[in-house]
Amino acid sequence: MTSLIIRVDALHETGLAHVARCSRLLDLLPQRPTVHVLGQGESLKDFFPHDKVVPLKGPVDVFLKALVIETEADAVLVDEPKPDPLLWQALEAMPQLKRVMIDDFGSDAPADLVINGTVISDYHVYPGLREGGQALCGGDYSLIAPVFAKSRHDEARKGPVVAICGGGERAADWAMMLAEHGPALAKPHPFILIVGASFPDFESLRQMAVYNGGIAKQAVPAHQIASHLARAPVAIMTGGMVVYEALAAGTPALVFPQLENLKPEIEWFAEHGALINLGHDAGDDLKQLSAQLHGLLKNDKKAQALRQKGPELIDGLGMNRAAEAISQVLEL
Repeated sequence: MTSLIIRVDALHETGLAHVARCSRLLDLLPQRPTVHVLGQGESLKDFFPHDKVVPLKGPVDVFLKALVIETEADAVLVDEPKPDPLLWQALEAMPQLKRVMIDDFGSDAPADLVINGTVISDYHVYPGLREGGQALCGGDYSLIAPVFAKSRHDEARKGPVVAICGGGERAADWAMMLAEHGPALAKPHPFILIVGASFPDFESLRQMAVYNGGIAKQAVPAHQIASHLARAPVAIMTGGMVVYEALAAGTPALVFPQLENLKPEIEWFAEHGALINLGHDAGDDLKQLSAQLHGLLKNDKKAQALRQKGPELIDGLGMNRAAEAISQVLEL
């Protein structure tokens, strides 16, 4: 059986999209390899309950080399916000390993296969691929669970307004603001706020939401998020993979690109008529959010246009395509 090492973290600072997509990819492979996960974050065990998690507590090159020897690894799958030079230097000393890289911004890393599901062509540059390597890029390879495309429908959406907040300090502050003000903004609709497993002090967030008439949930599985999106008249969210999920589900979305590196793709989607961009600088302005939300809830024609455009750009089947490409590289 193929032995695979996955290098990924599950930390609030970088969000959980990286670890989530790695976990989902494994489930779609025709044959599951023997997996060892090398990384940081208590949530890793939740995403890989059937695999061995090896905590990264020192230099990545030392840990990786030891793990390759111990597991007789055949391949390494890497999903990090930024390429780690030390990791790739270590991999260069082990040329026998197949290298799969999940990426969002472009890199000169010497991989055999790169999957980049972002829509920004400037991020699709990979000059360092190994001989015979390939980079599969664009919306057709967006790594979201297939359940979001399956949840899409054309019926009236009469459920709660849903807010989904990703990782990072600014997103955490925004979530607290939504817990306080979101239920009032969403009226007459109910309001649900969803955050990741690594969100700091979730209990305070939950109490704030309940006190103001809303509901807060943590570590919600993909099929439940898809269900919430499918029923929501509007979704409010930070940037990141959840935006692609909302587009595939056909849910009108107001998006706050909370990190600088998320601005280009949210601007791209807004320019293509797929979502409403709240802006990086003013996205956490309560008055602007209120105006945009109320305007969209009262404008069914605009909401319908967003519902149609999202799936045209992101069909939600990229995970299946990526899994097929990875299985070929790993010879599963």
